[in-house]
Amino acid sequence: MKRAVTFVALLLLPFVALQSAARPAREEWHFTDVTADAGFAYTHGFTGTPPGDLEAQTRFFAAGVAAGDYDRDGFPDVYVARGSVGPNLLFRNRGDGTFEEVGAAAGVAGAPAKSSGPVFGDIDGDGWLDLVVGAIEGGTTAVYRNRGDGTFADVSASSGLTYGIPEFSTSLGDYDGDGDLDLLASHWAHDRRVSLWQNDGSGHFTDVTFLAGLTAETNAFAPIFADVTNDGRLDIVSSGDFGTSVVYWSNGDGTFTQSDDPALTDENGMGSTVMDYDNDGDLDWFVSSIWDPNGVAEGYWGVTGNRLYRNRGDGVFDDVTDEAGVRQGYWGWGSCFADFDNNGRPDIFHVNGAQLDQATEFLADPARLFLARRKGKFEESAAAKGIADTGQGRGILCFDYDGDGDLDVFIANNGGPPKLYRNDGGNEGAYLDVALRGAAPNTEAIGGRVYVRARATQMREIRAGNNFEGADPAVAHFGLKKAKRAKVCVRWPDGTETLQEDVTTRQYLTIQQPAPPPSSAARRPRPTPSSCCASRGAWKRCFKQRGLG
Repeated sequence: MKRAVTFVALLLLPFVALQSAARPAREEWHFTDVTADAGFAYTHGFTGTPPGDLEAQTRFFAAGVAAGDYDRDGFPDVYVARGSVGPNLLFRNRGDGTFEEVGAAAGVAGAPAKSSGPVFGDIDGDGWLDLVVGAIEGGTTAVYRNRGDGTFADVSASSGLTYGIPEFSTSLGDYDGDGDLDLLASHWAHDRRVSLWQNDGSGHFTDVTFLAGLTAETNAFAPIFADVTNDGRLDIVSSGDFGTSVVYWSNGDGTFTQSDDPALTDENGMGSTVMDYDNDGDLDWFVSSIWDPNGVAEGYWGVTGNRLYRNRGDGVFDDVTDEAGVRQGYWGWGSCFADFDNNGRPDIFHVNGAQLDQATEFLADPARLFLARRKGKFEESAAAKGIADTGQGRGILCFDYDGDGDLDVFIANNGGPPKLYRNDGGNEGAYLDVALRGAAPNTEAIGGRVYVRARATQMREIRAGNNFEGADPAVAHFGLKKAKRAKVCVRWPDGTETLQEDVTTRQYLTIQQPAPPPSSAARRPRPTPSSCCASRGAWKRCFKQRGLG
């Protein structure tokens, strides 16, 4: 069954979510392991002996998963980087809570290639999601162009993406403001540890890392395009191992300036996720790291745990880890901000794991779920909610795979089977899911922002990758408690805005970017503090001026 979606500029049409099979009543919401029932029957792993110590370490890190609606039927599909024990896998979402594997038929299986860090994104601007898949141990980065008929063409040879070194995580975003999606990749222990690739609009990329000023020697794991300075330009935040997490502020001319922020003190930054967790209008940053329960480092790592960096509003951060209560996370990897219980306060989930004989406390360390409470505090509740997975977690997805209005979790485990946890009962609270249809070539409006007001105002920035080797669908999810109506404001990547009054909650909305008037300037306008979306005080005035309330 397909989601029927009609696009009308400035009109938001309600989507009645398809419900999964009937579920037993519970006293409170929780997660249920539905991996087998959903059709995920595979194992990740590597064959043979790695040729050296570096290769062994990269195998220890690598895995990966990405979600996106590649066939445009309204349901997110899942692509898995499987290592080298078999071909990569593409699971098409049937829309009834189950998936079918179609990787070979779709042309994206490839040979066993030691793949890692996939991401979906429309890199050629034709309206269909393409696929980029990284690789380790000398493997070639794979680029697949979506033909629009359920199959992909392998265009790796003509993509220009020639790393030559292991690649772990990938993000897409329009850093230079020319309308198309550029690419950011992490490489860990090599001379070029973050690389930036400029898109020419057709899906061909050119390495501009050093021209852009990305020169820090960072052991990068999860770089993200994100406007942390609130000036309408995409900056870069990147978690980095061994104290090398870094923030690059965009200069607006295609170059970046490295922030010298003393708040960045994480010792082994791995997972990385951004969101406005405190609902103050700017993007905050969570970095998963290593917390050792016995306080002793049996090896070369630190033991001081995760970090939560609260944005002051200008891209400078305060470390509020202890105040929030999110430090104790074990050996952290993939991370996400997500409002799992739809109470209007984003929660934090991250996976853990390390296969090290000298540190047995990490062999089966559980995933962590920090549920947001009042006044910026969190409560760890993974075991209580049934999601304390003890596998070797690496990449994750936090997404609504079954279309019922609450966010589920997929875990890509290194050297083992995956896990899909269905969220049961999170949708007792109201919600709003918003997908943007931007002007070509940025057809998912990556980098755009969605603001929803129902009493309080919440903001989500649309992004493509990553949670560390995990890329969620480009859909903004809002938990809205008991609200029945909301106002919506979209700030598109070009700075223009769309407003909608009296939106019904508990629906999936698709918003089409209006065509610009013929006389509009081609140059991208910069959002200002007086814009309708960015200023809370401007909402009432803007809606009234535009005849919307």
